[in-house]
Amino acid sequence: MTKINFIRTIVPLLLLGTVTALTLLLVKDYVQYKEIYDDVAAWSAFFSVFGIVYAIIAGFLLVTVLTKYSNLSQTIEDELNAIESIRDFLTYVGDEQKEMKKGVKNALLNYATSLLVKEWKEMSDSREPMDSDTSMELYEVMRKSKEIVVDSESDRIVFSAIIANISDITKLRTRRIALANDRLPPRLKLLMIFMSIIIIAAFLLLGVQNIITHITILVSLSISIKLLYMIIEDLDHPFYGIWNIDCMPLEELVKRFSTDAD
Repeated sequence: MTKINFIRTIVPLLLLGTVTALTLLLVKDYVQYKEIYDDVAAWSAFFSVFGIVYAIIAGFLLVTVLTKYSNLSQTIEDELNAIESIRDFLTYVGDEQKEMKKGVKNALLNYATSLLVKEWKEMSDSREPMDSDTSMELYEVMRKSKEIVVDSESDRIVFSAIIANISDITKLRTRRIALANDRLPPRLKLLMIFMSIIIIAAFLLLGVQNIITHITILVSLSISIKLLYMIIEDLDHPFYGIWNIDCMPLEELVKRFSTDAD
């Protein structure tokens, strides 16, 4: 985590903890009723039921976004591997087709560059879903690969492997875009926010005689809930935020392809 991301994480948590503690100090004497310490059983029942429901919903949301994040990361890695495989299979094509091989490599470079410069930005924009139709750069890879001349059985095997990897890229690209466009339902996020407010308010009303203990409980709870929500929100938008998918492997791939093209 970079210094900027560390500050972006810690500052909101510290502000929230401070506001929560001050709020408790200001309203404690006004919101707690006289018989609150006699209602321990009622409060315990509420926290048990509500807490279990909240834990189930929060856990479900966290597992959902973690699974999507993991699947998206793996899909991007598989797509990069497929691009590299096509480049590697060109090694088996005869030197007499040098210009054709160069054309395929340049098409792969253009596709990887488009993914890094254009598509990555489009996937990062949560306001508008990205179109999953085959891109012009990918069509160019298909057209350049079609120019490979097949004169022998070995050429036929290599050509089949190249076509298979292009097919994989097409499928992986569609899956990548679908995962990038996927978002948690707004109602689920709204439910979590509502339940978070209720559980913090309930702990604010909780009868605790020692004010230091009460502040510690409430601040720890509010910071934990805020951090959980930040994690879920970041993982739900995996191309920006603190916890995001790193584009460095793609940048390195473009650099290697550019070096080979030179």
